[in-house]
Amino acid sequence: MKLVTKNLMFFAFFFFIGAVVFRYGLSYFLENLRYNQVWIITVLYFVFNFAIGWFFGKRDRELLPLYDIGFRFHFVTYLIFNSVSLFWFLCGFHSQSENIRAIFTMIIFWGIGLLIHYIFYLLARKKTINGINKEEIFE
Repeated sequence: MKLVTKNLMFFAFFFFIGAVVFRYGLSYFLENLRYNQVWIITVLYFVFNFAIGWFFGKRDRELLPLYDIGFRFHFVTYLIFNSVSLFWFLCGFHSQSENIRAIFTMIIFWGIGLLIHYIFYLLARKKTINGINKEEIFE
């Protein structure tokens, strides 16, 4: 099964750009005590990620009949966002009101969610042959 596809790479690129813009906006608005803008940038970031995930995930599904229940996209999202967040703190770009413990807490809880997703991925993979659903092969 091909794990890294062109659509996944495009998703990762756009997600990385969005994560950097989000971290910058978040730190800027928190530093300047503009909490209403924090909510706005958070909603915009969610909509952006949903749109690129939908677009590239759908294209990936159309081009390759992989049956992975979105785990590859979830894993890439986890790696990129948490890497950008840690890098943001290590470089000192964060605002004074942000705390590194919040990042570690998010990494732990999101990691638990990712582990649960991985378990479902393994269970779903039992129903496939080389990543293609058995029912699609033997119809």
